[in-house]
Amino acid sequence: MSTEAQAQNIRSEVNTTKRIISGEAVVGFAVLGCLAAGTIGIFKAMCAEGVGAGLCLLASVAAFGTVFYMYFRKA
Repeated sequence: MSTEAQAQNIRSEVNTTKRIISGEAVVGFAVLGCLAAGTIGIFKAMCAEGVGAGLCLLASVAAFGTVFYMYFRKA
């Protein structure tokens, strides 16, 4: 019985942490990051030549696609 009482005391002593930032804000920052990455990729594609330009455009499409997926998917 003493182990059960100790386990209950340990659970009551554990402090819960308060979240400073919500999950919605984190997703918002991720969307902004993807938009910035896509924009930078398009500008880099204008300066690059050959395969490098194609890879930059492909990465930009992937970044913008991620943003569209986050906003337009059905929850």
